[in-house]
Amino acid sequence: MRLLWIVLALLCYSVITSAAQVIEMVSPYDTPPFVVDQKKEQGLVYDLASLLTVRSQGKYQFKVVVVPRVRLQKILQRSGVYVVPLVSPKWFGDGDEKKYLWTSALMEDENLVLSPRKRALEYESPASLQGKRTSIVLGHAVEPVQQLEKAGMVKAESTQSFNNSLRMLARGRIDFMVMGRIVAVYLIRDLGLQDQIYISDKTIERFDRKILVSPQSQKDLHKWLEGEIQRLRRSGEWKKYLRAELSLKNCDLAADPQFI
Repeated sequence: MRLLWIVLALLCYSVITSAAQVIEMVSPYDTPPFVVDQKKEQGLVYDLASLLTVRSQGKYQFKVVVVPRVRLQKILQRSGVYVVPLVSPKWFGDGDEKKYLWTSALMEDENLVLSPRKRALEYESPASLQGKRTSIVLGHAVEPVQQLEKAGMVKAESTQSFNNSLRMLARGRIDFMVMGRIVAVYLIRDLGLQDQIYISDKTIERFDRKILVSPQSQKDLHKWLEGEIQRLRRSGEWKKYLRAELSLKNCDLAADPQFI
């Protein structure tokens, strides 16, 4: 009898998902905690896609597609229905949010200035970074650091991953690097570098992480997403996902208001 119920449940799920409208959730992130394992479909982006799919009750099926930022820019130029999760409007030259459709913020984030603990650096202004060495991860350049490099204020070398950059920082091969708080907290703990890396009290910039909805998408999709985000924030369900994925139960950041 139990087997019969399982089969029936699977059949019902198959019917619901086959009737759902498939929405590509295009992620420019290939790093934890946003994408932890592509093959196993683990990470915040996958969690968000699954959560929204379930909450749509058969209306939408969100399918994660991870692409480099260069390819994402080409996707943004084409017509079609898709969403880009957990990004900031200013990264797409859309500070007034008129070029694309945007939801409310799912979380707040900020770019931190990290340095070797033995040569701790307190960030005050761009001038405090002048003459320093840093690292830029290919495909993940932070605009303020790019501007400093172009102005000749800092020297930057390229690396293949945030992990490489953090290890270089811990060994003192570079003087500082800039990373989003959510990625930094996850990776520093994952690499066991808590005692080797210093985080400046003052941040370079703060920003909201929202969902970009393609202009060609139906207004219904944007309206539905906005409503779900508001409900997730009120219920605290999204915060539970963040706690689970970021392992924040024993971390001071668990109560931080940035995790809405």
